[in-house]
Amino acid sequence: MNKQGLGWTASQIRQAQLVEWIVPQQNAANYVPVKPFYDSLSDQSANTDEIAHADLQRLGQQGLLDLALGLGGMEAFDVRVTAEARELAEQRQAARADRTQRRTACRVAMVDWLYSLEAVSELNLPARDLMLDSPAHGVWYGQPFTEGDIDGAAAWLFRNGYVKGITIDQAEGPVRLYLTDAGVECAERYDSDVDRYTEAQRMQGSGMIVSFGGSNYGQVAGDYAHQAQNNVGATADELRKQIVAIAELVRSLVPEANGIDTQREAALAAARDGAVNRSVLQRFADWALSVVRQGATAAVVPAVTSATTAMLMEAGRLTGHL
Repeated sequence: MNKQGLGWTASQIRQAQLVEWIVPQQNAANYVPVKPFYDSLSDQSANTDEIAHADLQRLGQQGLLDLALGLGGMEAFDVRVTAEARELAEQRQAARADRTQRRTACRVAMVDWLYSLEAVSELNLPARDLMLDSPAHGVWYGQPFTEGDIDGAAAWLFRNGYVKGITIDQAEGPVRLYLTDAGVECAERYDSDVDRYTEAQRMQGSGMIVSFGGSNYGQVAGDYAHQAQNNVGATADELRKQIVAIAELVRSLVPEANGIDTQREAALAAARDGAVNRSVLQRFADWALSVVRQGATAAVVPAVTSATTAMLMEAGRLTGHL
């Protein structure tokens, strides 16, 4: 799954956790022995000299660790993190602190997990909590989701028609579940990205006709522009919805465009409550218009112009500069 923070292998998760374990123990000069970390792993099959050596070599090659590997096995493996590793650890911790991102990531992971199990009918109802046993789906930025995370994700997916299943009074969402047709479509056509799927459905419901991979864009300029301009709210959450909608609009109009997810994530990072960065959002708007002008017909440019203008107006309201 091509989703930042998700889809890591067990070894990638372990290596990320090792770096974050070292950071608080290391001062400016000292090296830290890694044996206590491996001794504390819940999976003791990974507590071997060979695995530890491979982990350290990999992190060293990435420029995240300075190594002092003596003879005698793991007892002689001492390391210290680099400045790059500290910065990376801080970025991951900041991402985890974003509750909106965490909730969305758990929903995406659950859709992808169910699809990977072919849980697409009531004949296959996996227990929801088993997702936590999947490194690729149960861990986000190297940290496991909680039972509360997956209960909340299952409840949201259930309310929004992505899943059906068995519910009990003690849980908010279904405890055994499977993907509906909408959930399958989200997995197959949108890489399980529930935000992208939701925005695509919203655009189609407003009268926008989109042919993914084709060229039939119907009423793009009129209806979508009207919708975007009326999506003005008082919170950064609404601004973030507009950003996602613009990114999906660009994707639908220019399917071969590169860097859409990167541009979207940079804009979302600049649209946090109390910390809206209008200059970053202006660059996002300029990028969207440039991509559409170069890769789509002139007839759809007004739609993108209207959507980006509405987004910048919302950013102006939030920052008091309108």
